[in-house]
Amino acid sequence: MIKFLDILKESDDNIFIPRGSKEEKDKVLIKRTNDNIQEYIRNGSEGDLNLRRSPIQFLPKNLTKVGGDLDLMFSQIEKLPDNFTVNGTLDLRQCKNLQSLPNGLKVKFTLNLRGTNITSLPSDLQVGKNLILMYSQIEKLPDNFTVNESLDLEGCKNLQSLPDNLRVNGYLDLNNCKNLESLPNGLKVKDFLNLRDTNITSLPSDLEVGYGLLLLRTPIARMYTEKQIRKMVPGVKGNIHLYL
Repeated sequence: MIKFLDILKESDDNIFIPRGSKEEKDKVLIKRTNDNIQEYIRNGSEGDLNLRRSPIQFLPKNLTKVGGDLDLMFSQIEKLPDNFTVNGTLDLRQCKNLQSLPNGLKVKFTLNLRGTNITSLPSDLQVGKNLILMYSQIEKLPDNFTVNESLDLEGCKNLQSLPDNLRVNGYLDLNNCKNLESLPNGLKVKDFLNLRDTNITSLPSDLEVGYGLLLLRTPIARMYTEKQIRKMVPGVKGNIHLYL
């Protein structure tokens, strides 16, 4: 695995990091990072690629895939290539310069977008397992979207609605999505649905939840009893939590 921090430790007589401005230092670090990426490509793009906290803004066009995990957490990345594939986890936490995701992005395991400024997702996005959007600026999800395992939208205050026929095969966390007032028709959640601290006032009659529904500190929890909610949404299995 190539680690960005290891770049600083490598001895190289041809590279000198100046004692100048941050911009000058970043130019040298960007060059060294790109050199290491090219080496990674020459080696078959196998294994993990760690670019955490890197000043790099763009990935080289000839980097079309990463064989393992790609860690770009806290980096200055602004854009990813179209039709990019990550065969492990793609970590983009706190990448504040990233405004959108490319078309054709495929992530085999987890895609972590926590704390980014991304407002929407491409319709052809493929995520093999978990999608984490906690405390991001996400406003909407693609129509007929399916998440193979868990979808975490905790603290997404710009999210006002979910698409019809959203399917989540694990845990759906909508905790503290303050502007979310309703759920779509056809929503299916295999495990738990967390609606804590939302402004949900009603539930669709065809809602399906496999293991439990959390409604703590919501308007619907103050309006109805558990018995009434079960009658309204017979597809909710397991416990319904209205209070602590």
